[in-house]
Amino acid sequence: MKKFHPFFSIGTIGMVVAACLHIFLAWGLSLTGVHMSFMVLYTLFSGFLMMGVALTLKAQKEAN
Repeated sequence: MKKFHPFFSIGTIGMVVAACLHIFLAWGLSLTGVHMSFMVLYTLFSGFLMMGVALTLKAQKEAN
């Protein structure tokens, strides 16, 4: 089993939670002004996800 960097978990969980919340606010409550605020969250969590992937790959290369 691979050991993932904590940034990978933060990015993955953050993207899933942000997407569910975005869907609920946009469709469930019909709020149209929430889209731009979620672009910041998606950018933030995708950055965490990419850093987690890069640091996980770096750690795997150092282990071999």
